[in-house]
Amino acid sequence: MAILTIAIRLRFIAAIAPAVLLVAGLLIAGAFYVFGGIPRAIYDNQYTALRNAQAMENGLYKMDWARSQAESKQIIEDQQRGFVSSIGSARDRADSREQLDLIEKIARTANPLFDSLRKVQPGDDSLEPQMRDLETLVTQLVGADEASLLALGAQAESNARIMIAITVVAAIVIPWICFLILNRMTAALALELREIRRRVENLAGHLPAPDEDLKAIDAALAGLGFPKPNPMLAE
Repeated sequence: MAILTIAIRLRFIAAIAPAVLLVAGLLIAGAFYVFGGIPRAIYDNQYTALRNAQAMENGLYKMDWARSQAESKQIIEDQQRGFVSSIGSARDRADSREQLDLIEKIARTANPLFDSLRKVQPGDDSLEPQMRDLETLVTQLVGADEASLLALGAQAESNARIMIAITVVAAIVIPWICFLILNRMTAALALELREIRRRVENLAGHLPAPDEDLKAIDAALAGLGFPKPNPMLAE
């Protein structure tokens, strides 16, 4: 049976802290990389999606305003092209089922409404209920985009707290636990070695050696991981 000597046990305890720090260091480095990319991800996705929804909202207000203007047809057509472009961009950046469903509802509602807007006469309010329905859907999309942005921020905050806990445990708790264990083991080792020295000094003054001293030394060495050799293995 393999014997764990005191030296092996001390080395094992001493190796725990740097091993944990190595793993934690890789996790922390990965976390810094991810956190560093969050602002760009927010800008490219959630913030851009929110701006697209706000552009749709502004476009609808301008179309509603343009119906009473002399050049209403041209203004409405320009706003409709921008609205359709915003729908496509919002669809590409949506990251939740709610956002996608709202975008599809907006697209289905907008197409027939825009066709009617091109033909309606200035001052005709017959399309007002459909405009309000579409504005409501766009407002809901703005809310969904804001919720997605807040959810991403909350997730980043939660991940940051986890990494703080990992850093505290790996950089402070584990090293101090290892230190305390090593301190206790070395203190016990010092007591054992002092006892062995006392027994050896006692043997030096009493020849032949008393059995109790030999037994005490043998037990102390066995406790430190150096038992008496097995005579069967020696053969």
